[in-house]
Amino acid sequence: MNNKNTLNDFLKIVEIWEKELDNYDTNQLTQKENAENWSIGQLYKHLIDGTLNFHLQQVNLCINSTENKSKKKNFKGFLAYNLLNGFPPIKIKVPASETYTPKEPESVDELKNGFQKLRQEMENVLENLKKDKKGKTAHPGFSYLNASEWYRLIPMHFKHHIRQKERIDNFLKSK
Repeated sequence: MNNKNTLNDFLKIVEIWEKELDNYDTNQLTQKENAENWSIGQLYKHLIDGTLNFHLQQVNLCINSTENKSKKKNFKGFLAYNLLNGFPPIKIKVPASETYTPKEPESVDELKNGFQKLRQEMENVLENLKKDKKGKTAHPGFSYLNASEWYRLIPMHFKHHIRQKERIDNFLKSK
C-alpha cells in the first residue's frame, strides 16, 4: 500500500470516529463499565495521543535516520502487514500505568480539536515521507518497522479499536 492510500484510509476511519462523537455528552465520555475498563473518552484520547505522541514520532525518527535498515518485522508483524492488513482480532491487554492509561477528556470539543490536529499532522508527514532515509525503529509487538509501516499502523490502530468502541457503546446504551 502506498502512503497516499494510507492517508486516505486514515481520513475515512477518522471521519467515522469523529462523527460518532456527536452521540456522546460530556457525562458519557467518562462513564466506565468497571474500574479496569476505559471510558469512551479515554479510548478517543488513546487514539489521538498515541498517534501524535508515539506513532508519528516513530515515523519521523525513521524518516530522518538510516539506523536499523537491515532489521525486519517478526512473524506477528508479517501477519499483520502482509496477510491481515491489520491487527489480529484479539483483545490486547496492557497493564494500567501512569504513562499508558489515557486521561479523561474535558469535552467533546477537545477530542474534535485532536482530530483536526491529527489530520494536519498526517498530511504533513505524508510530505516528509518523500525524504525517507529508510531507517527503522522497534515496535513492541511487530519488531522493526520502517516509516511507511509506522504510518500505515495508524489507520490499522484506529480500526483495531472499533470492537472496543462497540463494547463501550453497548454499555452506554444499556444505562
